[in-house]
Amino acid sequence: MTDALTDILDSIRMQGSVFSRASLAAPWGVESGKTPSGMFHAVVSGNAWVALADGGTPIALERGDVVMMPFGQNHILADEPGTATRPIAELNSIDQFGRGRLVVEGRGPGTSLICGTVSFDKAAAHPVLSMLPPLLHVRDHRGRMSSAVETMIGLIADEMDRPEPGTETVIARLTDALVVYVLRNYIEHLPDGQGGWLSALKDPPIRDALGLIHRSPERSWTATELAVLVGLSRSGFFSRFRDGVGETPAQYLTRWRIHLATRILKEEEASVSVVAQRVGYATEAAFSNAFKRVLGVRPGAYRKAV
Repeated sequence: MTDALTDILDSIRMQGSVFSRASLAAPWGVESGKTPSGMFHAVVSGNAWVALADGGTPIALERGDVVMMPFGQNHILADEPGTATRPIAELNSIDQFGRGRLVVEGRGPGTSLICGTVSFDKAAAHPVLSMLPPLLHVRDHRGRMSSAVETMIGLIADEMDRPEPGTETVIARLTDALVVYVLRNYIEHLPDGQGGWLSALKDPPIRDALGLIHRSPERSWTATELAVLVGLSRSGFFSRFRDGVGETPAQYLTRWRIHLATRILKEEEASVSVVAQRVGYATEAAFSNAFKRVLGVRPGAYRKAV
């Protein structure tokens, strides 16, 4: 799974940051409101409950847990389900170091959290983002998040509590790594048949075919060629790929090419014809037509819009 998954995670182009260090004593409850970027919370110590504000089932959180709302859904955090809430923005303040502090004083048990945001490249062509649920809460087969995640949470908390030169850089890097761990853990522990094509990464031949497409999207891959390289018959490969991924190899190749093209159009000054050649199209017209089929606009209009 490693190669294909690495390609996918590298392509998401995310940026994480911490906006608050929370110290909460029961009874307490906060509501995020809908946010333009994703949001995550990591439990440093104590316990909490989280639920989507639209009536989602409350989920218990404990030390070492991370919960992420990748698309910024309005959600509630509280010491117990049903506790009255206040907007996070009303409670969050800035300390002498310019960092956010979220404090609720009370006589009940205490909970310590790290609250952060994560911004993803939300290009419609990306094959992963549309498959993520509105709330990610991942634990391993033992019912816990990995020890590496718990260690990163502790390191972020230490940097926030005892800032030193370079602290902002350390927090930013650790936050990015934390989000990658959450996404990887989510994908790796998907039950069979759930999570759309992400679960296809557990099928070695399909995983290998995805890796081939990711690494050489400019090649005119055919189902026959991919089948030979992964050791299956063409018919067996085609049906297995379509059933697992949810689209044919040709359709997936097109969407991956267009996703890569959006990155080039955003970040470089290359002409549309050069972009077309780099992602595997012989003519600008063919590229433009494929781009419009996937995203609904021509490449030139997309570049102007972003």
